[in-house]
Amino acid sequence: MLIRFAHYKAGRDGKWLDNAISIWSGIFNWGTGNYSHSETWWQNPNQSNPNLAWEDGEAFTSTTRGHLNGTVIRPAGGVFKHPERWDITEIEVGDVIGLRAIRRARCAAAMNQGYDHPAISSFFWPWRFGSTGKDICSETSKRFAMWCGIVNNDKIESPRRWSRTLTRLGHKTMPLLGIDV
Repeated sequence: MLIRFAHYKAGRDGKWLDNAISIWSGIFNWGTGNYSHSETWWQNPNQSNPNLAWEDGEAFTSTTRGHLNGTVIRPAGGVFKHPERWDITEIEVGDVIGLRAIRRARCAAAMNQGYDHPAISSFFWPWRFGSTGKDICSETSKRFAMWCGIVNNDKIESPRRWSRTLTRLGHKTMPLLGIDV
């Protein structure tokens, strides 16, 4: 099963919060993409086509965009409306492992307790601030990766550091518009 970790490029849509997150978390993450948001993206398990177009599948994250507030799963087509604003890291996992992680993500979204704004300050400290019942975007992505056995912990990281972690593990990040579908 193909899992894609999507990294949103700040500075592309004029949202001040995206820019602030990227700049703030970039202080200790020089050389990383200017990312401000993370999503985990998978093909719907009942689809038979092994190729995943940018508008197919589902995306898992924690967000405060629009009417949303917290951990959600939503159609990928609604998330990736502007594919030029995203970079992707693709990782192949076993079907059983991937399906188990998707079930856990569905449970996390169903138990949504809201977005954890204070947790953003955790990017600069060795401990986590905020509520343990709430999440931020990169935390949901890293936790999904932990459920798949890609990483061994779900310690909070900024979207920029999360992309660096995936790169250090040997996974290549590429523009969403550059993927083969």
